[in-house]
Amino acid sequence: MTQSRSEAEAILAYHEATKHSVESVRRGGHMLDFTNMPRPWKLYDAPLPEVPLPQQLTRTGVSVEGALPGDRFPVAGDSELTLSNLASVLQLSAGVTKRLRAGNGYMYFRAAACTGALYHIELYVVSGPLSGLPAGVYQYGAHDNTLRMLRAGDFRAPAMQAAGLEHTPAAIVVYTSTFWRNSWKYGSRTYRHAFWDGGTILAHSMAAAHANGLWANLVTRYADAAINDVIDVDGETEVSVALLPLGAGLDAPPVDAPARLDMPVVPLSRNPIDYPLIREAHAATTLTGPSPVGSMEKGEGKDSASGGDLIPLGEGELLTRELEDVILRRGSSRRFAREPISLPALAAMLDAAARPTEPDGADAGEAFNDLYVIANAVDGLPEGIYRYRPSLRSLDPVSVSGTRVLSEHLDLDQPLGGDAAADLYFIADMPAVLDRWGARGYRTAHLDASIRAGRVYLAAYALGLGATGLTFYDDEVVEALGAAQGSAVTFLVAVGVPWRTRSAGG
Repeated sequence: MTQSRSEAEAILAYHEATKHSVESVRRGGHMLDFTNMPRPWKLYDAPLPEVPLPQQLTRTGVSVEGALPGDRFPVAGDSELTLSNLASVLQLSAGVTKRLRAGNGYMYFRAAACTGALYHIELYVVSGPLSGLPAGVYQYGAHDNTLRMLRAGDFRAPAMQAAGLEHTPAAIVVYTSTFWRNSWKYGSRTYRHAFWDGGTILAHSMAAAHANGLWANLVTRYADAAINDVIDVDGETEVSVALLPLGAGLDAPPVDAPARLDMPVVPLSRNPIDYPLIREAHAATTLTGPSPVGSMEKGEGKDSASGGDLIPLGEGELLTRELEDVILRRGSSRRFAREPISLPALAAMLDAAARPTEPDGADAGEAFNDLYVIANAVDGLPEGIYRYRPSLRSLDPVSVSGTRVLSEHLDLDQPLGGDAAADLYFIADMPAVLDRWGARGYRTAHLDASIRAGRVYLAAYALGLGATGLTFYDDEVVEALGAAQGSAVTFLVAVGVPWRTRSAGG
């Protein structure tokens, strides 16, 4: 089950082939065919038993600060998983939060950010018997906030075996990506987006679980085909990308691994287009079982060395707004005012980003990504490039100079990058990750970055600030930040003052 060097080489080849550069963007020429645009929902073309979820969201009264993990993860929680709090986790992760009329129809907005607002991540629930919900395998229909039963009965045992779980959860949430819903716009780069968008949703799921007092932990190393069969997806056009066991459950009865049902589904569009690079990347990172990981090299801690004088951040602002309010009101920023944010606000967002994700197999506090900051407008902080040292709660200067022109250019020449008060880059030492985790580490590194970036989103909204994910010129970012050769940019989130809330007269 250990992945080979050739698989690691294959995923690195995918990453290299999907890098953005000034030249690649100029010659891209990808035109959007709106007559072939995929629908934003998965709809089954067969009647299925339905369980409508409560329309009224359960209010926990827990702040964003209280919903983020503390000094250790997974979250310690002993609350019982019920239909009510399961519904809260699903709605706060992928539910529709509002709709706006657009032309002859509506544009629907979801709980978590997604590249291009194309919402290609689906959620499934493999559940034991819960209060208000029979045991079964369900798909979450975000369009009508309803669970649809794909299988009746308790199928946690084969899912647990596929994931190598030692403790029995009350339910397992499975996250999938339907590639064509995203590749319609983004082509082969969609395989990265499967984990970018899956991770931002997982950040909401974990926070909602924590707020509801539920035990939850991230699982990334599992037998892909076995999980895909349980939830009845084909593993080619729609694939599982992560698991989140929830709550403590009674022992799951032994059952045979189920065969695929091949449930009929309404076509996404008239002519879905295949991108071979996506298939090749997924094949390279697929596992046949819950694979072990290599040993971690022992050495000096990443935060122990500095190229210059560290800048202590001090205490961050408290994230006191209630989690449910923050998520229901969130929206990715489309324009920033060129106004500064406070140093305590930046400290709070960096602190949220530093909370560990600790997926299965990781050592306590193991970091998959370093975090760099390009500070354009932060009160009390010179413009410049910094590396965040989380254990020291400090910034390590890389270079101090004017950055707005540079950050706009690095961020695919998008004005948002230069207008933002700060741009936060997650950078993985990908050769080291793959050496320890095999090709599957490519997925895990991207999930780690996007979950942590999802927490930055939540922190920014809780502070009344704006945030948005951006793409970038891969190699130019690595060079500008002074990251190690072979490093990969795994996420970029820009934060700042939204244009609509700029200072009077600004």
